[in-house]
Amino acid sequence: MDQYLIVEPDNGSVDLGTAPRMYEVGEIVPAAMPELKGVMPMLYSVEHPEQQLPSIEVIAARDKQSGLPPRVCALLETDASAETLMTHISDMIALPREDGGHSVFRFYDPRVVRNLGWVLQPEQLSLMLGPVQRWRHYSGNGWLAMERPAVAPAERLSLSTAQWATLRRLHLIEQALKSIRDVGEPVDERTSRQLDALFTKGAQYHLAGEDLAVFAVQGLLVSPNFDRHPDVAAALQPGQTSSYSEITAQWTDENWAVIAQEVARYAWQNNR
Repeated sequence: MDQYLIVEPDNGSVDLGTAPRMYEVGEIVPAAMPELKGVMPMLYSVEHPEQQLPSIEVIAARDKQSGLPPRVCALLETDASAETLMTHISDMIALPREDGGHSVFRFYDPRVVRNLGWVLQPEQLSLMLGPVQRWRHYSGNGWLAMERPAVAPAERLSLSTAQWATLRRLHLIEQALKSIRDVGEPVDERTSRQLDALFTKGAQYHLAGEDLAVFAVQGLLVSPNFDRHPDVAAALQPGQTSSYSEITAQWTDENWAVIAQEVARYAWQNNR
């Protein structure tokens, strides 16, 4: 099985030092969006993995530890030819929009692809991966692998309105995850989906910007139903002289502990 690497050159070059240079297959430019030529990721063939992969992993780990945008995007395993792989990936990047035309679907970005297992349906994921049998991206703990689902692929990658909305929120979810990690709280494979639900709920209160981000992080750390608490509900009321984030920033850890306890009690009483 052959291996290929997707690199985002705008985020930096991938210099393998003394390891053999990778063969450059070319820039991944969608046929439907030729105007993107010059700003798209590059596809390389990893023909000497024993020598090249250690150097690739060092670069990926350095970017991750430094909080830099990833230049090493994806390591692919496939039996398909380089031409077939290039055509498939470029076609998937040009995602048809609901209102016509195409949007750039940066599914190759590790910050996007790690969420697609819960955003896409298995048949959609099967179509997206196409000839790729295993898709790997680097995380802080090494390479994470995504296998192509053993289901028939969808005929076309047509996303629902809810899926489009989630994709547009992924950058907010990533920012919230960083805030949660920065305060030392654990995250797992469910956290992104929980945050997405909280961003949706916060938008229903007409929150935006910092207020929306604060609401989502608070909901994850306290309770997904913390907005039912009278104090939180009052802070969410329109017409306040201060913003939601300004109001809740005045609350102490003790205030939040009481809110968490009372919300848990409400939930217990409602479930009796």
